Amino acid sequence: MSDRARLRIAFQGELGSFSDEAIQQLYGGDVQRLPYRDFADVTASVASGVADRGVLPIENTMAGSIAGAHDAISAMPGLHVVAETVVAVHHCLLGPPTTTFEQVTSVLCHPVALAQCQQFFAENPQLEVHPSYDTAGAAMDVSKIADPAFAAVASRRAALHYDLKVLRADIEDRADNQTRFLALSRAPQPLPNGTPARTMVMVTTGDAPGSLLAVLTPLATHGVSIRRLESRPTGEPWSYRFFIEFDHQVGDERAEAVMQEIAARSASARFFGTFPRWGAGRRGSIGWSSGAISPV
Repeated sequence: MSDRARLRIAFQGELGSFSDEAIQQLYGGDVQRLPYRDFADVTASVASGVADRGVLPIENTMAGSIAGAHDAISAMPGLHVVAETVVAVHHCLLGPPTTTFEQVTSVLCHPVALAQCQQFFAENPQLEVHPSYDTAGAAMDVSKIADPAFAAVASRRAALHYDLKVLRADIEDRADNQTRFLALSRAPQPLPNGTPARTMVMVTTGDAPGSLLAVLTPLATHGVSIRRLESRPTGEPWSYRFFIEFDHQVGDERAEAVMQEIAARSASARFFGTFPRWGAGRRGSIGWSSGAISPV
């Protein structure tokens, strides 16, 4: 398939990152990958038409919500969430092909990856950690440096992509470490009735006591399960926007009523879309546990 016909997918980081793995899970290998350094560049790429889709991490079971991704999504009008996936995050210590673990003195590591591998670094105090903007970016830099004193914390996928050696595998503190990713598009994705789905909405509320409770009440009233509630500052002093995600089936009248009532009870409401729920019918494949992400 020619580059012109291939789906163009923007993502934060470098080839071999966990975002790259999310693209593989969502769209397979026959796509054109467009790496960017910042979340805002990803959303701008989709909004401008440079990319057909953007894939961003939104939450991690250890690190929690990824603030930068939420802010980038909310700042760019006209975007819709059309898919989600969950990636198992296993960190490895990677070095040049002839390196031994004993030779390593300096490690390039994304701060979130570092937070997820605290026990490993506590047990190896001889390793001096240097921050990197991306796990795969750290692997790419180590490949270029080609010095046995330098290693990177990244995935096995990055090791293959940059021809690095796995010096230590699975160094994360928890084996069930997972990151959830969202796919963004300029247009919503129609879904057939009955599809297990999730809807994401961002609201602001008034200052009156109980304003947020009033917005959330329709979910309980109509028996619709809330998946996640996340707050982010609006930029004005002590003012917040709230991201709400809830699960339902497409075409369920209760969910339609919830959307209408949330919009009516909010000072402002922006619906990002309804998309197929990850893991419906296959939750056992990764050992799903909810949590809240950062760019790793």
